Amino acid sequence: MAGGPLSLYVFGRLHGVTRLRLAGLVAKAGGHLMRRPSSRVNLMAVGHGTALAALADGPPVALPQAVPPTARLVSELGLKRLLGVAGPLPEEHRALSATDLARSARLDLEVVPCLSLYDVLEPVDGCYGYRDLLAAREVARLLRSGVGLDAIVEAAVILRHAGRRLSETRLSEAPWGEIVQELAGRLGRLDGQLTLPLDEHCLSLDEVFHLAEQSELEGDLATAERWYRVAMRMDRKDPVLPFNLGNVLDGQGRYREASLTYQEAIARDPTFAEGWLNLGVLSENGGRIEEALTYYGRSVEARPDYADAVFALARLLTAEERNEAALPLWERYLRLELASENAARARRLAALCRLGLSATQTPPGAGVRPPSPHL
Repeated sequence: MAGGPLSLYVFGRLHGVTRLRLAGLVAKAGGHLMRRPSSRVNLMAVGHGTALAALADGPPVALPQAVPPTARLVSELGLKRLLGVAGPLPEEHRALSATDLARSARLDLEVVPCLSLYDVLEPVDGCYGYRDLLAAREVARLLRSGVGLDAIVEAAVILRHAGRRLSETRLSEAPWGEIVQELAGRLGRLDGQLTLPLDEHCLSLDEVFHLAEQSELEGDLATAERWYRVAMRMDRKDPVLPFNLGNVLDGQGRYREASLTYQEAIARDPTFAEGWLNLGVLSENGGRIEEALTYYGRSVEARPDYADAVFALARLLTAEERNEAALPLWERYLRLELASENAARARRLAALCRLGLSATQTPPGAGVRPPSPHL
């Protein structure tokens, strides 16, 4: 991008994308994922998980001051589209400027960019469409009724993860303070998880996730497990939460429990390839080869460009001397990761597959069986 190589900082937490995968995607784009805000950042994404913390006193969104004002700001879905992990915006006629939208919706102009940063509104080149206008009018109505902007955005994010949009939903504040849907004249919860009484602290999901991740990084797996379980009760949609918990349980040698939480991750999102891959690793380590091959295959099917899954499947197929199935996978891996540390190993194992295939096509007694690969 203009201004030098991509230097990305994510403010908050992205839904459904592990940090490891995000770092890989940014590296493929020729950039670097920053752990902390700094003057080097030239692109900052706002994760959906930051709604309460960053908008409690807004507008504007309370962004980290260490990031220079010249850095480009994108929403969570905007970043995912830039990195190729989210589909394009639906086709729609967009002709309203931010000023036109604010005037038509009877909404303060400074609120518009806040809503865009959380994908409540989805402009293209600064222009908004009819669905944006409907969403903006709903926000304006709720603000006039006394609902805080942070609560409105949080509700819109929850609806988004449940497959709905604010433009097609009418919200209300219940007598007990919760944001709910109006359904045929009755009140209904968004997904049952807007409020969660925690015993020790009244923390946001973002804060709980940070505590879990920090504990995991420091090797305090018991504390990490506790916080990830709290986070899973707060958010029943994001597959990253049970996946991370599975890694923590795996690190403690609790493989059966880890397997169950990986299954929870893929139940939340069947295309979550990391969950399928880790299930395969557990199965292979347990000697259940066919089961491992199935899981590795599901991981590759979910994300055909997931190099780790392609490598794992090709390696196990080669070990089982299923060379015809393994060879195309090695060739795919080398297209994906030609310069990786494992590329030389992949080339060697691909050559063994070719030798094995040649041996099966050679008349009996005319050739020598290739040595079994040490994988």
